[in-house]
Amino acid sequence: MNSCITDLILRTLPDNLKADGFHLIETSRVMEEERLKNRNKFRRHRGDRGDISSQQTETQEDMMKRKSKAEKAALPVAIAKLIMEVWSPQMRRHAEALILQKAIEEQYLQEDHLKWVHVLEKSDDDYDNDSRNNGWVIENQDSTIIELIWNRFNIKEHFSTVKSHRMWIQRSYDRLKDFVPSLHAEIIERHDLSKFAFSQAIGYTLKWVHNLYNDIWKTACDLHLHNEPHHPQTWSNLHTPEEKRKALEYWTKDVCEFHNGCPYGIDIANLDLNSEDLAEPFLLESFIDMVGVEWERKKGQNLDISLRQLVYMDDKFLNRYSKKQHQIISNLMERIIASDDGWKTVALTEREKLLMTTVPQHRRASYVCQTEVQKKYEEKRLINLVKKDESEKNEGNIDDVLTEEMIRNAHDAAFLIMISRVVMEHWDNSFRKHAEEVILKKAIEDKVLCESHWKWIRIIDNYDEIQGNDATSDILVNDDAILQLLWLDFNLCEHFSQVKCHRYWIMQSYMRLSRFMPELPEEVIERHDLSKFALSQSIGYTLKWVHDINYPVWRKSCDLHLNYEPHHPQMWSNKHKPEFKQSCLESWLCASANDLQYGVKIASLDFTSEDMAKMFLLESLIDMVAIEWERNKDQKPDLSYTELIQMEDRFLSRYSANDKAFILNLMSIIKNADNE
Repeated sequence: MNSCITDLILRTLPDNLKADGFHLIETSRVMEEERLKNRNKFRRHRGDRGDISSQQTETQEDMMKRKSKAEKAALPVAIAKLIMEVWSPQMRRHAEALILQKAIEEQYLQEDHLKWVHVLEKSDDDYDNDSRNNGWVIENQDSTIIELIWNRFNIKEHFSTVKSHRMWIQRSYDRLKDFVPSLHAEIIERHDLSKFAFSQAIGYTLKWVHNLYNDIWKTACDLHLHNEPHHPQTWSNLHTPEEKRKALEYWTKDVCEFHNGCPYGIDIANLDLNSEDLAEPFLLESFIDMVGVEWERKKGQNLDISLRQLVYMDDKFLNRYSKKQHQIISNLMERIIASDDGWKTVALTEREKLLMTTVPQHRRASYVCQTEVQKKYEEKRLINLVKKDESEKNEGNIDDVLTEEMIRNAHDAAFLIMISRVVMEHWDNSFRKHAEEVILKKAIEDKVLCESHWKWIRIIDNYDEIQGNDATSDILVNDDAILQLLWLDFNLCEHFSQVKCHRYWIMQSYMRLSRFMPELPEEVIERHDLSKFALSQSIGYTLKWVHDINYPVWRKSCDLHLNYEPHHPQMWSNKHKPEFKQSCLESWLCASANDLQYGVKIASLDFTSEDMAKMFLLESLIDMVAIEWERNKDQKPDLSYTELIQMEDRFLSRYSANDKAFILNLMSIIKNADNE
């Protein structure tokens, strides 16, 4: 096989490059083997971290697998490098023309598409200059070129994928075009045609046909994402306004479809290119793109799919947009889903109906759709867990695996997730604040917390500075329903109980150790973790630690706590700007920079450092001691100082070097007190 490919490669090269071509497969194999060997150090295009396990000693079996993978990868990598790095621009252009003509013959694209294929690339004048400088071309090996690229490299598989994707984009547009009147048909007709150009097709074939990561793929992907205007990356402020303007002018230069005197109705001269917002037609194209991908890959390619099922997708997919455009697309989805009366016939349980009464009228169709999808997702998740536990795939029907108990558990989990989503996504700040007050009053009534705690609970959220909209102004829900849903059904009461218990052990630890830390006032301890009673944190924490459901709402709650509460080193991390740290501290202390609060003067702190203010460093030590005492030391009341303060060194790894040294020294002093 290698010798056959090498022969094809050599036929496409002039004599002075044949030596390089002869060794191309072998050099590609060596390069790929080295990449696989060091992949834990390789920074992937998406920013994934290396696998720590790959740093361990490599076994003989691992080495053989690596060599086998490298051997298999060598051929496509060699062909890709031949095309993109060895061939002259003129030779590459010649081969590309052959392949595109082949694609037209095989009906992957049409003749009139060709003018858009190279829309992201250099002008013909630039290619002419390259040709004059290094303009060799092999013109008598057309069949060899087609065999090498179309068949052996299998670029036709990539073309097939793009053709399929474009078909589902067109179908999505045909279903939704009445909802997106400013998205013109020619934009959809042009969608992703640039992926047929070698500048993208070679890299995409490496990645998605041969499953190989290579710089050629990264370059192709970056070219697409940062130049096709239906991708938010094109509008990123990584590009200057002038760069964005030139890119748009180039992308629209041969447009025939004008509206209001502008190509596709886009008045480039009056766009705010300092913003990262997409121009409206491209924002809508990106929405159609997501719908098409979901329909093709995740929704069974069902041509009879309802509008609500077609359009619904998880909110996380909208995080690519600015907050403003996220809301625009979210509102569009709600409008489309609501237009499908089928949502009204979906059977809901009584508890789901009760939860829906807290959702604004215009969002109830989306709520029903979310509930429907979430239940199916949880059922599928449990099935996969069963299959994993049994280490075998079930070839029968879902009913063969999905028992009534599993369905009940799946729907229970889905309902809990839907409560968290309704609270954090559907409610506006005003209604969320009201519901929070209902819950906190109940907690005070049940003596879980004191009324004096109230002012500290919202110290991170600061509702007074956040103006909610009128999204939930049409809701008439009595407080009993809120208590039923959140306090009882969602079991916030258990989370509150857990926080109360933790705070008890915080105070016990402080009472034992306060003599060693006079800089730590009791009121700071009294305030410890009170923000966990706010809905912004309690919803996520309840989902995770009461119901053992790992859902994005939990991650957001956890990140909010860790990055805004100053007794956590994460708030002091240099991943945050000094201005952010200072702002967090001013909010928490309710003080300005020059004020003195709890003995802390903000202006005196070095926010460029990751060292914590001493008072909060001491609080963090109390936090660790309390957790260990409560959970791992049997809550024994008569522990010695040494027993009380003892913990594994790994718990101190989160601190800066200075803070760790301070804590270790203080722990030593505390332990020595046993000898008094």
